[in-house]
Amino acid sequence: MGTTMHVLPFSGSPEDSTSNAFDKIISISPIMQQIKNEARLISRGTSNVLIMGESGTGKEILARAIHTESRRRGQFVKVNCAAIPETLLESELFGYCDGAFTGARRGGKAGKVEIAHEGTLFLDEIGEMSPGLQTKLLEVTQDHSITRLGDTHPRKVDIRIIAATNQDLEKLVEEGKFRLDLYYRLNVVSFKLPPLRERREDIIPIAMATIERFNALIGQSVSGISPEAINILEMYHWPGNVRELENVIERAMNFVTSGLITPECLSNYLIQRVVGLNNDTKDSQQADNPFHAKLRAVQKQIILDAIELAKGNKAKAAKMLGISRSTLYEKMKA
Repeated sequence: MGTTMHVLPFSGSPEDSTSNAFDKIISISPIMQQIKNEARLISRGTSNVLIMGESGTGKEILARAIHTESRRRGQFVKVNCAAIPETLLESELFGYCDGAFTGARRGGKAGKVEIAHEGTLFLDEIGEMSPGLQTKLLEVTQDHSITRLGDTHPRKVDIRIIAATNQDLEKLVEEGKFRLDLYYRLNVVSFKLPPLRERREDIIPIAMATIERFNALIGQSVSGISPEAINILEMYHWPGNVRELENVIERAMNFVTSGLITPECLSNYLIQRVVGLNNDTKDSQQADNPFHAKLRAVQKQIILDAIELAKGNKAKAAKMLGISRSTLYEKMKA
């Protein structure tokens, strides 16, 4: 098959401090452009925001962009509800006063909610929060105040909450694991970030932006991606989404010798999945599906490229691809 795309030009660094915060979210897909436009509009307000999407889709980046483009003068304060044990999360969020418990810091400590005063509190993995803490958070959204552990005096806070989750909160509500009233308090404005496999036109722009960033960080001079490697990147399923793509590109850049990322620079697991080691596509069942027809063509081209690199030695080509020689022959006949 073949492609005319050898090097995708990329103008402007995603880390350019003079650019709009939303410009750091690399995308050309219509769905992401719509999300960015809507997020830019609501960033000026104070309404709470709920961001949904699979892991690695860029929920925190969107949350930071909303905060950066807002008129809020305070900090962006992140709390990962899944990373902190429940016994510690309450004091981490709401703080404590002097003598609240054994080992408490003298003079007490402000919690993340207080620290986020006049700013944004980003609650990542909100679906992992316990029912008891959900109740306390609901009180914050209603009363705009918190009471430190061991204290009796409420303290007023002005915060905007942006919550993120990779879970189905509506299902958790139905199962009694998440409070319906808190769900409504958080879900004033919501965004659902699509997985990378549903916006494949963003794969190469994100890859090129990642190359641009790591060229500066590690002193590399990678200029682009070969057509063969582009085929592999575009056909892979990306279960880890943008985060996985960035990791794949970073790793590949360590193995570049020709100025371009080629299939030899990519992880074997990536090539094996695209070539179809696990027989994910059944020709008899998918014969009329144009997507799978393209996938078969890409698979065949990757094998032919490997054979060419192996100077016609099919056993060596199969080894390069991490598949058996019989699988290589089967894929060539498809």
